[in-house]
Amino acid sequence: MAKRETISIKIDPPLWKEVKHRCIDDDTDYSSFVEDALREKLEKK
Repeated sequence: MAKRETISIKIDPPLWKEVKHRCIDDDTDYSSFVEDALREKLEKK
């Protein structure tokens, strides 16, 4: 895995709340969830 950096993003609060609940349910950390979602989006193009 590549080295991770701390970054700041702006995100819709209700969407972020949904992400946090999903991560808790799936026992996944936020960084992995966001990275996976971004990779999926990039692969679709």
